[in-house]
Amino acid sequence: MSAVTSKLEQDSQQEPVDLDQSFRQIFACHPMLANIRNPEWSAILNRSQLMCVPSKTTLMRSGEQCENFVFVLDGQIRVYQLGEDGREVTLYHSNPGDVCVTSISSLLHSKPFKANAESSTAAKLMLMSCDDFHLAMDFSEEFRQWVMTSISDSFCDVLENFHGTVFYRLEMRMACLLGQLFERAQSETLDITHQDLAQELGSTREVVSRILKNLEKQGCIKLSRGQIQVADGQKLPKIDI
Repeated sequence: MSAVTSKLEQDSQQEPVDLDQSFRQIFACHPMLANIRNPEWSAILNRSQLMCVPSKTTLMRSGEQCENFVFVLDGQIRVYQLGEDGREVTLYHSNPGDVCVTSISSLLHSKPFKANAESSTAAKLMLMSCDDFHLAMDFSEEFRQWVMTSISDSFCDVLENFHGTVFYRLEMRMACLLGQLFERAQSETLDITHQDLAQELGSTREVVSRILKNLEKQGCIKLSRGQIQVADGQKLPKIDI
């Protein structure tokens, strides 16, 4: 990712590098990769670079050439499309254990990145160069199998998201999204703006605000500036839509 590469030197100087811990994180999230025994694989891992980025860091823009394959060690990356009207539509998220299928496609076919990517949260990333990605694809059957399995799994997730966008009303998608976010945060309070939710759902802030106010009237949530609180966890999945 080009924007990542441009920030790499600055960020890597700010935090000590612990490659061994990073390798353990990768193998814990991707057990198939721990089965690669080729010495060249160890060399590739040791050439990989670590960096930390704050939330809302632009990592890739549509049309840029993908220069690295990125492992997410901590945090979350959002991949999205930008419409002609300026609206953002989230395609998928990359969490620890996930892969970015758009970057794999870009690397495999030497074509520009066809979306935008930014960090949803503060994130710790490990970068494998394009050359090393292709080298691993050449010598390791295990790595090739892992890539293909990851593409298949991610494609299913994208299809599920597309299905929800096409067939479910926005109110239902909002309720499902809030439920997922509360569960992921393990908290009854979310630090999130209406604009953030609009970007996730491919809608506008005004429409999202209207739906949230309706949920608040139904006693599901409480709204405050930059925060959403659960008012009645039992009502949220049973809202009247």
